Amino acid sequence: MNEQFERRRVAVAALVRAVFARFAADEGQPRFGLRHDPWRWWRHAQEDFILLQRNAWVMPADLSIIRWLDGFPEMATVRDACAADPVLGSRVDTMMGTEFSRTGTNFYWILAKHVIEPVVSATRSYEFDETRFDEVYRRFEEKFRAEHLHMIELCPLNGFTSTEDPFLLPDGLAVRQMTDLQMSQAINILALPRTVGSSGNGARVSRNDQWAIMSTHEFPVVTGDAHATSPQAPVLSLLEGPATRLVTALRLVCGGSVVATRTIYQQADDEFPFVPSGSAVLNTFTSADNDRPTTLLPTDADTVRYVYLALGLLQVREDKSLQVAIRRLIYAGSRNLDSDRVVDLMTSAEALFLKRAGKKTNLKGGPVAEAAASLLATDSALNTDHAHLEAFLRMVYMARNAELHGDDQPYAPLHGLSGEPTTSLALVVRDAEHVMRRAILAVLHEHTAAITP
Repeated sequence: MNEQFERRRVAVAALVRAVFARFAADEGQPRFGLRHDPWRWWRHAQEDFILLQRNAWVMPADLSIIRWLDGFPEMATVRDACAADPVLGSRVDTMMGTEFSRTGTNFYWILAKHVIEPVVSATRSYEFDETRFDEVYRRFEEKFRAEHLHMIELCPLNGFTSTEDPFLLPDGLAVRQMTDLQMSQAINILALPRTVGSSGNGARVSRNDQWAIMSTHEFPVVTGDAHATSPQAPVLSLLEGPATRLVTALRLVCGGSVVATRTIYQQADDEFPFVPSGSAVLNTFTSADNDRPTTLLPTDADTVRYVYLALGLLQVREDKSLQVAIRRLIYAGSRNLDSDRVVDLMTSAEALFLKRAGKKTNLKGGPVAEAAASLLATDSALNTDHAHLEAFLRMVYMARNAELHGDDQPYAPLHGLSGEPTTSLALVVRDAEHVMRRAILAVLHEHTAAITP
């Protein structure tokens, strides 16, 4: 095997030397600059992506001509050396990929893109550098002869950031910052909102929209005629369920407005691109409010994982009032208007407290406030007492009624959870959301306690 590898390495090195000699004779030194790429968004700053590759090798036109490399005698030696290897020999000028996705390849272009161009980019010269060539070639052959490839299934999160990367979840899931290639695909399928400053050739994406929940799937590399076997589509979760649970867990623990967008499926960046393009589920989704992003801190990581698991319990899924309360809380976090958020938050409170208390009454504000105060009076995270909590929710419910019925001057007088007067509805909504998040978490704890031995 080592002898065969050395034979291939020497043959490819001879080809690269000959190509470099031709380029040096034609243009002296390689040229570098901006290269337009209509299919790929390149990162130029943390939030700026452009359809231009910066500092790219301006490839001589001859190299892109089909089978131009076969005009060199050294190319025949390379082909002979590869044909002697059972793995590489089966991957020259054939179909490659997975059982469900194979693409025709041109070996000359593979060498151009994955050997010649990386060597030029690394050395910035047409002078052959043996050490750099060996690094590039070894890395290329390891990837090109790989027996398995890895497809990454990811669903971008808008309105989210984390101090923990990766944030690990059960079942092999992880929340990570997307790579540049993943960001490019997400921009192409409109899974990420462009902010002010974007243009036709430029996309500005908030740093709060650059994370995703991901899973990895391994598949054997398949070569040959795509019609030789009946392709079987992969069994995918599409991340819909896990992404929804994660968003709910993050909203309950951390607040904010994080949303999941569209599931993307593409090969891992650090492998040879046997599957050169990705696919996506073009579903609709709501928007996040980047003025209220969800931030995951290390102190909340274990709680988010706990809530994520709790949301999957059968008794939690079958708790109708709890599910309605959670859904209305999520709606509230997605609203842009504070007045709309008040309505959703109090609807969430009605579903959670009135149903659980078994009360049927037209006077809902008082019973909601009393039930909330009884459940949460000792909650240290709220830093309040029974009286303040009850008075606060009575006031919020009155504001909800005024908004729902279109009353004039609906929000006076207002006060926060501490009892301090305020004129800001936004501050009232912030405290009300905190109360409802803590209430839902308390009910989730009741469910998990019931099954703890």
